Order: sequence, then structure tokens, then C-alpha cells
Amino acid sequence: MLPYSTCVSRVEIAEHVLHSAALDYYQSALRELADRNQLRALSGRSGLDFTSNDYLGLSSSERLIKAAMSALVRGTAIGAGGSRLLRGNAPEHEELEVAAAAFFHAERTLFFRKRL
Repeated sequence: MLPYSTCVSRVEIAEHVLHSAALDYYQSALRELADRNQLRALSGRSGLDFTSNDYLGLSSSERLIKAAMSALVRGTAIGAGGSRLLRGNAPEHEELEVAAAAFFHAERTLFFRKRL
């Protein structure tokens, strides 16, 4: 069995190759449409998008991106894992709950993972 880091790097390479091939294909198709004067653009929209899971705009938050990168560097586990009932608490879970309790002036808080 290959080490995890080797698997990740091979997956990343495969994703990059697939992404590059798809990007080349679509860029070529768009150039062909433009050459035939058939390329159209939609007018831009303004306002808030409440139809996505990012309606708060957190995916582009520099503060959140830096915090996530810092957590990864510290070795914080991310991704699809078991529930806290099965895997236990991470220190980050408990720190979050303590901070939330202080913010909400509550004795304690408990966070649950959202399931769709």
C-alpha cells in the first residue's frame, strides 16, 4: 500500500490533468464561437445570492482562509470523518463551544454537524 502523501500527490496530478484538458476543450469551443461571431455574454447581476451554500460570502473571506490554512499547518484533521460520538472531540470543537458560550452568554454550547 502506498503512503497517504503519495496517494494525495497522484490524485492531485490526475485532477490537474483532467482540469487542464477540460479547460483547453472549453477555451477552444469558446474561441470557435467567437470566430463565428456567435459568442454571447450574459449581463452581470448585482445583489445577494441566497441560492448557494455560500450566501454569507465566507469562501472569499481572507480571515477565514488564513484561519483554515493555519489549522491545516497545525495538523487539524479535516474532511469526511466519523461523528464526534464515534471519533471523540478535537480540541478545536471544545474551543469553539467555549467561545460560543461566552458570546451567547450561555452556560454551555454544543455544535452539531449539518447533514443534508
